[in-house]
Amino acid sequence: MPYDITMCPGQNCPLKQDCYRFTAEILGRQDFFGTDPYSFTTNSCDYFISNRPDDDKIRLKAYEIWQKSGYSDGKSVEHWLQAEKELIELKNLSS
Repeated sequence: MPYDITMCPGQNCPLKQDCYRFTAEILGRQDFFGTDPYSFTTNSCDYFISNRPDDDKIRLKAYEIWQKSGYSDGKSVEHWLQAEKELIELKNLSS
C-alpha cells in the first residue's frame, strides 16, 4: 500500500466497498480525507480507485486458465470469475 495515497473514511459513501482508498490495509502513518469526497449531487467521486482488476487483465488470466483446463468449452464465465478472484487475491497480497 503506497503511503502517498490519501485514504477515505468512507462514512456515507455508497462506493466504499469497491474503492481502494477505503478498503486498503493501513500500514503505519497514513493521510485521510477530512470528509468523504463522494458527491451525492453528482453521484460520483473524483478520487475513486477501483479494487477490481481491469477487464484486460481478467481476460488474459481467464485465457491462461482456459488453456490450463485443456481448452474446455462452455466454462467461459467460470474461467472469468476464477481469473477475477485470483487477481483480486493477488492484489490484496501485494498491497
